[in-house]
Order: sequence, then structure tokens, then C-alpha cells
Amino acid sequence: MKRTFLFIPVLVSLFLVYACDTNTNIAGSDTSGLIFKTTIATTTSTYDSVVFLGSDIQWFNVTTRELRFKDSLTIEKIRKFNKIKFYLGTDSLFTAITFVSDVSSKIIDDIVLHLNHQDGQFHIEDGYPSNANILSNPAVSIAQREKNKNNRATAWNRFIEQLKKNGQYKE
Repeated sequence: MKRTFLFIPVLVSLFLVYACDTNTNIAGSDTSGLIFKTTIATTTSTYDSVVFLGSDIQWFNVTTRELRFKDSLTIEKIRKFNKIKFYLGTDSLFTAITFVSDVSSKIIDDIVLHLNHQDGQFHIEDGYPSNANILSNPAVSIAQREKNKNNRATAWNRFIEQLKKNGQYKE
């Protein structure tokens, strides 16, 4: 009986050590420096969880603003979340609203990760829909987008510099 009581705490301790080690290595094993997280809310707590890493990115094209992933599984993971937080190491860069699709009727005047149904890829854009398609009050939306873009300019430049450093930047 005593052996059983000693065995259970040892087993639980080993499990916890292994589980903690595995969680820290998710981001620690990625050398790209870029980490993308979302907030998970449960009935008892809220926490950030890694959705994908910089090493999952094939490239970012600054001209088309397309963010291409190495596999389609990453795209499927992103579709499940409303927002993705962009990090460089432990520094939060910015948060993008995700899964904004071509059939969305919302106007968003901040950064979005837009799923383009024509090419099936994600594009990082300064707002949705594009400036040419804002019908309600284009001057206000364009001014707000420009203000938001200027507010995140330093963080955006750090993101771009890291992509260049990783060889994931296209013009």
C-alpha cells in the first residue's frame, strides 16, 4: 500500500516536468524569433496560446501583402480564431483581426489578416474592405487607418526586419 502512495506522486511529478518542458520548447525551438498567439478563454481563466511560429511562414510579399504559409494546416488553424497577436520574442508587436473574408460586411479600420477567396491565401492589410470599397464614410475610415498604421509603424518595421533576417521577405 505504501508503494502505491509513493509511486503516484513520482508519476505525477514526472508528468509535470515533461509537460512543462514540452510547452517551453514550442516557441524555444523556433529560431525565427516570430511567434503568433491567440487568447483562449475558458470558464476559469484566460491565457495566450501559440497558433503558429515564424518558421511556419514561407514568405511575406510586401507588394501584394500576401503572407504565404508552408502548409495548409497553418491556414486551417488560423481560421479558428478572431485575432492573432504578433510577437518578436516576448515583445508584442501588434494584433490583427483574422478570418476577414471577401464575403464579410464589416468595416475594419485596423490591421487585418484577410483570407482572399480568389487565391486562397492570407494578406496583411491596413483595413477591410480596401479603401476603394468603403461606402459609408471613406474619408473617416481612410484617416483612421492612416493613424493606426502610423501608430504601429515601429512594430511593423521590426516585423519586416525580422522577416528579412529570416529570408522570408519578398518584394
